[in-house]
Amino acid sequence: MGLKRLTANEVRARKVEQLGLNPAAVDLTSIEAISGALRRAASFLCPCAASTLVRGVVRPLQGLVDDLTAIKEIVESTLEVMIAHGDIIEQLEVDGSSRFGKMRLLYAAPPSFVSRLSGAAIILGIASDQLSALPEDLERRIEYIAHVRRLTPIAGEDLRIDLIQFGLIELSYNSWLRQPPEEVPAQHIAHFNQVLDSTPPSVDIPGLSLLDPIRPVRYYSGRWVKPTSHSGRFVARRTQVYGADLWCYVEINEGIPVKFVDLPLKNSFWRGCDEGWRLQASIDYERGTPQLFRVRPDPNAACVIDFFSPVPMWARRRWDAVGEPIKSSGCLFSYKFEKDEALEEIDFIEKKLWLAETS
Repeated sequence: MGLKRLTANEVRARKVEQLGLNPAAVDLTSIEAISGALRRAASFLCPCAASTLVRGVVRPLQGLVDDLTAIKEIVESTLEVMIAHGDIIEQLEVDGSSRFGKMRLLYAAPPSFVSRLSGAAIILGIASDQLSALPEDLERRIEYIAHVRRLTPIAGEDLRIDLIQFGLIELSYNSWLRQPPEEVPAQHIAHFNQVLDSTPPSVDIPGLSLLDPIRPVRYYSGRWVKPTSHSGRFVARRTQVYGADLWCYVEINEGIPVKFVDLPLKNSFWRGCDEGWRLQASIDYERGTPQLFRVRPDPNAACVIDFFSPVPMWARRRWDAVGEPIKSSGCLFSYKFEKDEALEEIDFIEKKLWLAETS
C-alpha cells in the first residue's frame, strides 16, 4: 500500500486534532490552537526562557503558515496572556546570575482550577506527561475561548468535587486574582520613587528604552522610545545577554541614565511588566492624560470594552472569569461582558486601573 502525500491543510487539521481541538471549529493559527501548542510545548520544555518556548511553537509551523513573522508575534502575545492567566508561571531562576541579575524562567503550572459561583470551573495548568489531566468525557466538554478553558456542570453534577478527585488543585478566587491593595495614583508613584531614591547610581544601562508619557496613550507601541534629551523618571526596559528584556524604573538626566531599580520590586507578587504597566498608568493619570478605555454595545452581550494599553495580569484574570476576550479592532484588546457584570467592571477599571472612558 503506497504512502499518501498530505496537503498543507490536512497537516494543519491533524495538528489541531493532536492538540485535542476540533479542526472544523478552529484553525492551527487560531488563539485556541496556539494556546494548546504553548501548553504542549511547555510540558516538555519548561523550565525555560520565554524565547525558547516561543521557538518551540513557531518552528514546527514553518511551511504550514504563510507569514511566520506574524505568527511569532501572535505566539508571543498569547504566551503573555497565558502567563497572566496562570497556565504558565514566570519566576526568577534559582541558580545563576549576571551583573544585572538573574534570568526569568517559565514553569508549567500544575493542573488546577478555579470555581465560580455558578458551579462552572476555569481550568488552569499543564499536565506533564499527557495532553490533559482530565478523563476523556470531561475533556470533550471543555469550552475553549481564546486561551481560556471553561467547564460548565451538567444537572446534578458537582464539578468541584470531581476535579479534586481527578487530582487538580483548587485555587480560591481571591488567591488566583491577587489584586493589589487600594491606593491612589500619587501614593503608588511615591512608593516607587522612595525605592529609587535609595538606589545607588548606575554608570551604564545597556539597551535602554523608555515609555514616554508625552506620546499618545492610544498608541502603546508608539510610546516606546530610546532616551535622547529626556530628563526625569520613566518606566523602561533594558536588554540582557540572555532572555527577554527586563523591566525597570529609571532616572535620566538629559538622556543619560542616573540610577535604576528593576521591576518587579523585591518581594513583589507580580511580574515586572505588571508593575511597569500599572506604574505608567499612575504616571499618566497624575499628568492629566490618563490611559483610555472605550465602551460600545454588542448584539450578543451588554457591551464590549476596548483597551488601548496593556493591563496587569490580575485584571485580565478577573475578566477571563466574568467576561470573554474577543477579537479587537482599532485597539490593543477587547472583552465583552453581560449586563450583570458590565457596570461593576467599568467601576473597577476606573478605580483600580485609573483609566478614563473615551467615546
